[in-house]
Amino acid sequence: MVQRTASGRSRRPLLGAPKWDSLVRAPPLGSHVLQVYEERRRQVEVAGLFVAEALRRGERVCCVGSTLDTAVIRKALGDAGFEVDSLLRSRALLIANRLAINGEPRDPEEISPPSVTQFLHDTFEGVPDRYPALRLWVNRIDRFFEDGRFEQAIAFEQACHERRDAFPWSLLCAYDARKLIPERHAAAFWDVLRNHSHLIPAGELGVALELFPDGGGS
Repeated sequence: MVQRTASGRSRRPLLGAPKWDSLVRAPPLGSHVLQVYEERRRQVEVAGLFVAEALRRGERVCCVGSTLDTAVIRKALGDAGFEVDSLLRSRALLIANRLAINGEPRDPEEISPPSVTQFLHDTFEGVPDRYPALRLWVNRIDRFFEDGRFEQAIAFEQACHERRDAFPWSLLCAYDARKLIPERHAAAFWDVLRNHSHLIPAGELGVALELFPDGGGS
């Protein structure tokens, strides 16, 4: 059923889609997923369904994104019947502002219980049988690939890979293909892409390959 916003524009309910994996391919546990998107509404919709399914399965979830996008996901979880505040207190769910992990000023309205770094450390060093899997959604992952943050991106990948066998996890990253700048992002983008088992373009199929046909090599 189509809803109308205050401005009169139509809006399809987030939970109107049957399952998130009807919009993209479902990742097997232990895989990485890099979602290349060109439509903001669609990638947030996919992320909301991705997170909701994980919570229903008892998985631990971490969402890193803009305050606006995480607010949409948080509202969708509440509409779906989840006690979001309780999930945050128990640390089964973490919602963090992406600025907080980049060493930038934190939005005063953002509610972020432990930092993402601490969350990942606690998760990977924690008790695997408590959480059968971890799902991590990161919006605007291009922030990792900006000048001066390449080492952070590699360290992040390495930490996750080191715990892969002991702790199954899935990573859904959002990346706006329109913001890829070959001379700035090619090497880092392809280094990460080669370590991912799935590439999900949300716009035209193969958009990333068209941007970087040589695989980001020099």
